[in-house]
Amino acid sequence: MMSKKSTGYKPPEPTTPITLQLSRNESQCAISDLADHLGNLGAPFVSRYPSHMALQTLIGDWIGVNGNRIVMTAGGDDSIDRVMRVSLSQTRDTVVSHSPSFEMVDIYCHNYGGSVATVEWLEGEFPEHDLIGLINDKTALVVITSPNNPTGGVVSLDSITKINTVAKAAGAKLLVDNAYIEFADSESTSELAADENIMIVRTFSKAWGLAGLRVGYLIAPNAEFAETIRNASGPFPVSAVSLETARQALAHCQPQMRTNVETTKTIRHLVSELVHSCGGKAFPSQGNFVLAEFDNADEIWAGLGNDGIGIRKFTGNPHLTNRVRITCPSQAGDFLQLANSLCRVTDSEFEPHKIALGIAFKNSHVASEPTETSGPVPVGSEADRTWKANRTTNETNIDLELNLDGTGQTEIETGIGFLDHMLTALAFHSRIDLKLKCAGDLHVDDHHTAEDCALALGTAIDGALGKRTGIKRFGYAYAPLDEAMARTVIDLSGRPWPEIHLQLEREMIGNWACENITHFFHSLAMTLKCSLHVDVLRGTNDHHRAEAAFKSCAKALREAIERTDGEVPSTKGVL
Repeated sequence: MMSKKSTGYKPPEPTTPITLQLSRNESQCAISDLADHLGNLGAPFVSRYPSHMALQTLIGDWIGVNGNRIVMTAGGDDSIDRVMRVSLSQTRDTVVSHSPSFEMVDIYCHNYGGSVATVEWLEGEFPEHDLIGLINDKTALVVITSPNNPTGGVVSLDSITKINTVAKAAGAKLLVDNAYIEFADSESTSELAADENIMIVRTFSKAWGLAGLRVGYLIAPNAEFAETIRNASGPFPVSAVSLETARQALAHCQPQMRTNVETTKTIRHLVSELVHSCGGKAFPSQGNFVLAEFDNADEIWAGLGNDGIGIRKFTGNPHLTNRVRITCPSQAGDFLQLANSLCRVTDSEFEPHKIALGIAFKNSHVASEPTETSGPVPVGSEADRTWKANRTTNETNIDLELNLDGTGQTEIETGIGFLDHMLTALAFHSRIDLKLKCAGDLHVDDHHTAEDCALALGTAIDGALGKRTGIKRFGYAYAPLDEAMARTVIDLSGRPWPEIHLQLEREMIGNWACENITHFFHSLAMTLKCSLHVDVLRGTNDHHRAEAAFKSCAKALREAIERTDGEVPSTKGVL
């Protein structure tokens, strides 16, 4: 039963370029070596129609229900769409829910010709009695979103049980959207799944950080209803690659997912404190986001957008006037970027948030508190030119793996977005495989993180080169990026000497100070023990200047480490 005109999901978007997207409730991917997992899938996963059975069975085992009750869907919202499709009819055309809530509930209901009756719930105890009063013989479905999007509020098991009793007596089913349940303080999936009238929506998009795969699932009350929901869609709604990647995440990456969740909870508290200190109100949240109220919310949204930060504002819902939703950043550096921008827009003090970040992460990562530098632990040999090490100081903790004869594969996490971008470019264009993860004292500033990453990288390349026999030793390259052009000349001489002239004019690029970009090359040259000359010859855009410098350095390094048939490339007989 379709309405004459369907509606869709169209949130407001800033007109300025966004470099830090905090409007979509996305999380960091729980699969740290995602590229390897995707690369190992092979041709059958793209040339044959998918089967959902393996993932369906694994989810059933994880949840504690028979796997035939699990319905794989294209994201959690597809579950809601299908349930609406099979539930609404001419005699039962009403959905009972609360407002504000997940927008797709209203959209799907109206698209199938139904109407939504709601009670207001912004914070505090859930108004179960008011909602129960809306349930009648016209009700097809009751929908509860918990944790609620966009407020982050949670509905207690006791309230859900009371609501379900009334819904069941009226002949209506209850749909519980648990998309954010991993971020909640507690969950009651087993209790809800034991009731024959309750359906539960879950997803891999949020806590697992796999939103791009579009893998969700419905826990149906029984196998018969599960088959009904499957038949409400085409035969292959989720791709084989998505299904298998999600299966591998569930089978092997639960610890990483839980770590992501704990990090999110830490940052969620910091975001709430940030909102309060900037003159706003932060609603208590058990999601991976914070709903914030400001007298000038539109100005806040626009001001952050001008700084390249996207947050969510709402139109058309009177319950969300002057309110914005901020997704919790996944990394410390991103939080500092958010804090710096929000403090600027609200004319608030930024420094306390740097201190709070350091204290929060020190308290939540006691097991990895940095101590004196531990020496590198090399893995491999000169033949395969690999290196693996941990570099730990009182300021940073760095894990690094490197293969000089790779294909440019990277996994980079430093907490500084532009540094991640430049290290990725350096590895890609030098064809070096590089895994580098750094937990640094970004609450102080970006100096130690940038410096120590460069020192660790130089040490790793030096270690992988061994005695430096059978290499070209010298390399040079030019690299343009639009109007900018850079030149790098390198000599793997064993004697460090940096000459770095980047001509950068801005104070910062993203959340990386330009003075520390120059310092990065200095530090790299020292531990790589090379003569390194990097010159930006022309350019007007500092992002372009810096990126051209890194790309020219990468190409020159690629040439210098190229294998030859010779011995040590020096008349001295040693480098």
